[in-house]
Amino acid sequence: MPERFILDLGGRSVPVKASEGGARVGLVVTSAPSAGSIFSEKHLSGARYEPIVVTTSSNDTRPLFDWITTAWRGTVAKKNGAVIRADGNGTPRDKREFVNGVLIETTIPMLDGSSRNPADFTLRIAPELTRDVAPPTTLPISPVGRDQFMSSNFRLAINGLDCTRVSKIDSFTVKQKLSPNIVEYPNIRIELSAASVASWRTWFQSFVVDGHSSSTDEKAGTLSFLSPDLSRVLATISFFNLGIFRLETVPASEPSRVVADLYCERMDLALPAT
Repeated sequence: MPERFILDLGGRSVPVKASEGGARVGLVVTSAPSAGSIFSEKHLSGARYEPIVVTTSSNDTRPLFDWITTAWRGTVAKKNGAVIRADGNGTPRDKREFVNGVLIETTIPMLDGSSRNPADFTLRIAPELTRDVAPPTTLPISPVGRDQFMSSNFRLAINGLDCTRVSKIDSFTVKQKLSPNIVEYPNIRIELSAASVASWRTWFQSFVVDGHSSSTDEKAGTLSFLSPDLSRVLATISFFNLGIFRLETVPASEPSRVVADLYCERMDLALPAT
């Protein structure tokens, strides 16, 4: 049986699919000018720890998704926690605690209407300190995953555009920079059928070719992750101030397909109210 991982986040236990990292990777060397000398003085200023990386494909990890929402809105929320690794029988084998962890990256997986793979969200947490401690004798109680995000179960909607035949959205990563505090929202690459591209070409002509590209010409949209039976929304990413900058036919595609590249000024993630 595969290993199991539990993320303890501020005293709340959530199951994650995998975890790695968090080891100390070395000491930071700093330098400063030395008075009356052409040389700089150097000294050690503290340990540096590699990021902790966790993946999840279930919206039952609400504390984790709430953290994503907070980070995407520009708030640096430092959290203490731990990752517990258990063997296939559920016996805890090790535990790595972290202090003042900050969520610095969230990667949304590629979405593909023809895929049968889970859609794994990947999070990178930058800790100020980690330490390995004795694991508990039993795993803490955590929610049991019911609804899993799947790569094929998504719905894209953008104001004024025909998104009914969107087949693929490339993976993208939102990054939170700490100094200064800036959130970097990536571009979005969308693949759709050429049969439904008319409204996209109209926007591209106006926005790019004719130069009508002010903020009033930008669009808003949503990306919804759906339950296995497609009847319920598990999570929604909202896009603000979308602008198109590329629209091209995929070479030798059959049936004919088109790729659109969009920039996005801001994103927000939300789970349905419980």
